[in-house]
Amino acid sequence: MNWLAFSILAYLCLLMQVGLTPLLGIPDPTGAMPNFLLVYAVYIGMNAPPRLVGWSMLLIGVLANLLPGPLPEGPILGPEALGYLFGAFAVLQLRGLVFRESVISLAMMVLFVGIFVELVVVALYSARGLPFLLGHPIPHWDPSDQLFERFWVLLYSVVVSIPFGAMLIKLSPILRFSPVQRSERL
Repeated sequence: MNWLAFSILAYLCLLMQVGLTPLLGIPDPTGAMPNFLLVYAVYIGMNAPPRLVGWSMLLIGVLANLLPGPLPEGPILGPEALGYLFGAFAVLQLRGLVFRESVISLAMMVLFVGIFVELVVVALYSARGLPFLLGHPIPHWDPSDQLFERFWVLLYSVVVSIPFGAMLIKLSPILRFSPVQRSERL
């Protein structure tokens, strides 16, 4: 895999996540916005060699941690990165069941992997408020409300993953994924 192309595309997805939010986001207090980093992470997870999937999705999770989160103090490094690492495990388990060059397969994988990622992220932020841990509870944090809001973000990301995934599939030669080995297909 070409790490320079991977890094440039990851940075572009981060810029799209930040810059296109006012344009594509639903203007509502609990409005949804597409998660371009999740779509890119799932695409990389579906096509990269298995030994690189965890590292690449962990790096994308670190980028996702740089975005504003629920904490008033600012972003913290950890919950999104660990969520994407669990998502890497889910991708590796499910990618043998789908066609890798299909945008519909990518959209389905975004939904399934996104559920894993968001469950881990909400669980880690919710654990911050437990009395035996040193962190302070997040003000106005309700796990059920967060799961509800993140589900709508996830559905919006699935819709956006179809045209965005078509563009990523066209960029596959730049990333230089290795061909699928026979033992990996089984």
